[in-house]
Amino acid sequence: MSRLATSFVLGYHGCDETVGLKAIRGETSLIQSDRDYDWLGPGAYFWEADPQRALEWAEAKFETTETAKPLVIGAVIDLIPSLMGQNP
Repeated sequence: MSRLATSFVLGYHGCDETVGLKAIRGETSLIQSDRDYDWLGPGAYFWEADPQRALEWAEAKFETTETAKPLVIGAVIDLIPSLMGQNP
């Protein structure tokens, strides 16, 4: 019996509530990180299958910002375009 491998993962992104809700509604894109020390280059980073870790990251990032409220959004991510060198 053969198994069909999936290329989909569940990813969780920690962000500010205002930005996250606008992204969910399609009113904006997630903020793309483009720092020299980014692990995998420019883009929006997601924690695979770990919403708690995404929340902890967002809480740490916004702990000194009184107006920001941490939010975690989830996404089903297809890895095939990245693995094939395509820009989704």
